[in-house]
Amino acid sequence: MSLQHVQWKYVGSVAFASATVASVLDAVYVLGTTGSYADATPRNQGANSAWSFTGNTFLSSSTREAVWCYPPAPSGSSQVVLMAGSAINSPTGMATPDLSTTNNMFVNITKGSGSFNNWTLNPPITGGTTFGWWKTWVTTAGVGNAFLWESKECIAVILNTSSGTTFGFIAGAILDPESSDAVDAESDGRLYGILCSGAAVISTSFVTSTGLALLGHNSSNGSGHCGVFTPSAGTIIPITANQTMSLSDTTTLRTTSGKFVRQAITMRKFSTPYTFIGRLRDVMYCTDGKTGQKLMDGATTIGYLIGSQTTTDADQIMLENS
Repeated sequence: MSLQHVQWKYVGSVAFASATVASVLDAVYVLGTTGSYADATPRNQGANSAWSFTGNTFLSSSTREAVWCYPPAPSGSSQVVLMAGSAINSPTGMATPDLSTTNNMFVNITKGSGSFNNWTLNPPITGGTTFGWWKTWVTTAGVGNAFLWESKECIAVILNTSSGTTFGFIAGAILDPESSDAVDAESDGRLYGILCSGAAVISTSFVTSTGLALLGHNSSNGSGHCGVFTPSAGTIIPITANQTMSLSDTTTLRTTSGKFVRQAITMRKFSTPYTFIGRLRDVMYCTDGKTGQKLMDGATTIGYLIGSQTTTDADQIMLENS
């Protein structure tokens, strides 16, 4: 039986004026603590799709080094998503195959709730089960903007550059395993994990080629990775998209009237046996567009585009709102 829809919402974007992890985290924290969405509707942390950020941050001598957040009730106790990094300090408890370093932003998730310990220690959150850190941005990318989307059980962050190229991640209860069997799903019927770009830009052909972030796993340090927790365990199952789009689909997958068409994305194990792992929750294949674009059908918000470019039309996926 399929899980409930998670109802994605676009919080907005904020510029980060310096090419430092602290500046990026400042921008993300501003977005996470705002009281309204990009469409000016109210945003109340801990309710509907709004994750809780306020107070969930660590500063070292006034320099922000970590931000963490958790979803609204009743899912709030199920997970914590963390973002961290520094020009001086680096994390322990890396997830394979990434290596610890400075001047990168990392993403992590804890399955289960707990209290913040220290982002440089393992585990960074006491209690629960920690995934480990994967890279998701590097300071050599330069200045840009932070974009934030959130849903009832998942969250997404994109960081662009002055040329519109992008880095970022999707994290949370990202997969519906379409099964409640203990080998297929956690006890709550979900699979928790991360899809991330690594320390490299998201390819403009990431939906048409195999193994490219945000939908493909790569076994090299700093590359794009995709993975979920093994049910009832702390090990990671690397995953990749079960299928890709053809080039023509990314340019012509529209109705006669020009509206975007949605196609479900399923994920499989990265290595043999290539078994089905789950369906991305309200994350869909669609035609080309720009990251940050809002899709409407009359007065109804259909979803938002997230992907490889913010300034020119290129490969995107859709975060469904309705």
